[in-house]
Amino acid sequence: MLLIVPGAAADNATDLDSGDEPLEQHLVPLKTLANKGDLHAAQQVYMRYGVAGYPEQARAWAERYNELLKQKASGGDTGAMLQLGARYLRGGDYTPKDIAKATEWFSRAGEAGDPTGLYMLGELFSNAGNAAQAQQSYKRAYDIYAERAKGGEDAQALYWTGLMEQNGIGTEKSPEQGIFHLQQASQLGSAWAQAQLFKTYYNGIGAPRDPAKAISYARKLADEHKDALMAYVVACAYLYGRDVSQDLSTGEEYLNRAVAGNIPDAIYLKSDRLEQAGKKDEALPLLRQAASMKQKEAMERLGTRMLRGELGVAKDVERGLFMLEKASTAQAAMQLARYYKEIDEQDIADSWYVTASDRGMPQAMARRGLLHLIPGSCVTWDPTRCYQWWRVGADHGDPTCKLYLRLFLYVFTPLLLILVFGLPVYTGLRAQRDKKLP
Repeated sequence: MLLIVPGAAADNATDLDSGDEPLEQHLVPLKTLANKGDLHAAQQVYMRYGVAGYPEQARAWAERYNELLKQKASGGDTGAMLQLGARYLRGGDYTPKDIAKATEWFSRAGEAGDPTGLYMLGELFSNAGNAAQAQQSYKRAYDIYAERAKGGEDAQALYWTGLMEQNGIGTEKSPEQGIFHLQQASQLGSAWAQAQLFKTYYNGIGAPRDPAKAISYARKLADEHKDALMAYVVACAYLYGRDVSQDLSTGEEYLNRAVAGNIPDAIYLKSDRLEQAGKKDEALPLLRQAASMKQKEAMERLGTRMLRGELGVAKDVERGLFMLEKASTAQAAMQLARYYKEIDEQDIADSWYVTASDRGMPQAMARRGLLHLIPGSCVTWDPTRCYQWWRVGADHGDPTCKLYLRLFLYVFTPLLLILVFGLPVYTGLRAQRDKKLP
């Protein structure tokens, strides 16, 4: 039951009750703190209501959180202004997207002298196609950041100064100077600067590409800031010897960190490595976990096993088909095509062969080419497109496509030429001969 007293969201949020007694008892201390103005407590309340499946209560407490932010913002807290702007900019989290309100709060932060508010205004103006206002906001932001960065001790100012110089935002583009300021910020422990330097050296942004140096920044993020995604990047580098010397022990260490940080790709990779090592009982729970997190390869593998009841997975055709469809990979489409072919649903199978070929699966391109030669199939009759699909498949090493391509060139094409050009000539000659006959 939800009881809402007028003004409750802002003044007496303890009147909100989900009827879930254990949950309500657990939330009493947080609600008490939230009603005294504790931002973090209010945030925890709405998030826990959301996780527990009470969206109305979660939304009301999110409104309470926004009201507390507004109170702080009205008192001159630019951090609160920026938070409000960000919440309205991205929407979600029980807060409706509202660009006008986002612009208002970023403007107020900028007017209060916060350069991040000015930078975000520049983003909004740029997205709206107002280049002049965007440039003006960016320049004001850069000037403030650059002034604060002069002492060499403000990590945030150094990061923003470096980023804007590297990309020519609000100032003349100077990648070398930008990287210098980013390195200063990194030395002061800025995670944002380290992440930007990772991108810089990995992609070669304003500096020669240097993947090994990029991995060193990824390690900093993983070690100093417990960044699980960067731990996964480092794990892949060492496990496969990408840009660094292969080191399985170091790779496994960082992979375990990424798994602990709930990175879906890391969980799937860990499952795959355990399976290859013969530890299938340990691998399966991780595979299920990765699939539940919508990791595509995990969904594809688990869906295939459900479809056939293989390798310790109970047969569940309906769930397997659903999972393969949601995986949206080329291999998943191929598995669906093969399944429907096995149960003599050729029309459905052909539609999945088409999907698999569109997603780049060479083995599906052989069938896709044939379909272009079959009148009334799910694709148009078109020998040219048939040849193109077999050519692509053959270029990717598919043996069936190579065979079909030879047949097309040395059998089908000559026959087609005979039919197109030879038959009319033969018919004409036959007609002339018939005229000469008495």
